[in-house]
Amino acid sequence: MLHTLLKRNAEWSAGRNAAEPGYFARLATQQAPEFFWIGCSDSRVPANVVAGLDPGEVFVHRNVANVIHSTDMNMLSALEFAVEALKIREIIV
Repeated sequence: MLHTLLKRNAEWSAGRNAAEPGYFARLATQQAPEFFWIGCSDSRVPANVVAGLDPGEVFVHRNVANVIHSTDMNMLSALEFAVEALKIREIIV
């Protein structure tokens, strides 16, 4: 199964690079997303896909039921990074 996943990743990256040269070089630069998305960890709902955004346009934190709790240090650290480091002002829950 891991072999299949790695093969698909290699095929995807080769195809992406052929279709859009410089794609990975662009993504390797500093990210500057406009949105912080706190969403559900449901595998059927990737934030950038359902919002029609490209990689790098949304900073994402996912957990079960997109819950925000004051004791969740993982969520709080993602929120702090989004607001303080990335200067994001639009937060979507």
